[in-house]
Amino acid sequence: MAEQRKGIQSVEHGVKLLETLVDSRKALPLKMLAAAAGMSASMAHRYLTSFIRAGLIEQDPVSGHYDLGGLALRLGLAALNRTDLMQLADNECRQLVERVDIDGHITVWGTYGVTTVRYYNRHAPILSNFRLGDVLPLWDSAAGRIFLTHLNERMTRPILKAEIAKSEDKAPSTADVEAIRKFVRTEGYASIDGQVFHSIRAIAVPVFDAQGQLQAAISLVSNQASLVQFPNPVLDDLKSTANRVSQRLGWAA
Repeated sequence: MAEQRKGIQSVEHGVKLLETLVDSRKALPLKMLAAAAGMSASMAHRYLTSFIRAGLIEQDPVSGHYDLGGLALRLGLAALNRTDLMQLADNECRQLVERVDIDGHITVWGTYGVTTVRYYNRHAPILSNFRLGDVLPLWDSAAGRIFLTHLNERMTRPILKAEIAKSEDKAPSTADVEAIRKFVRTEGYASIDGQVFHSIRAIAVPVFDAQGQLQAAISLVSNQASLVQFPNPVLDDLKSTANRVSQRLGWAA
């Protein structure tokens, strides 16, 4: 836009107090809250008084500390209820694939396990037979390892057991599975290098909701070895993409 829309500057200043309380995750005293928002205590107090009247902020009668109020909670819940996971993830993943020029897909947990609900191909797709509804293995796919790590074991155990029974490869030990889970939790991503298809590499990251529950995994797939040579900027972009979706769903790292 050539000319920005006119607004009320005082409202924009006051919102800094609300953002500070959101980021702090706890009630704060006046001086600390004002300093973090970059304003004087007297100015912050005037804003806080109005916010209290509106229900956006409440003050503890004993400590005097300020925290988010009932209206702030209602606004947050209303926003969450109107947020569509797949629309957010779809938009973000399309843009990601365009930026990095690598095939991508989104998976969720379905009746039969890790199920593909979106896929995005470049002009020359790596997996031409990849279809919506395809179920990926828990152990031998990057997305599968995300679900193997973050879902309740009671949900993943029977599917993993069935996969191992059908596989002709050496079965992963309990220690192998725990090592993957530890890695994914620590590093925030999973990867494979040729496990499902020869010379196919993939990386995947989780998408969480407001309660920290896994909702989906976003993956990138390539035949280039550079995809699984870390650190790399593609993984950084993938993590940032998933974080944006998670934050829109209310997740706080």
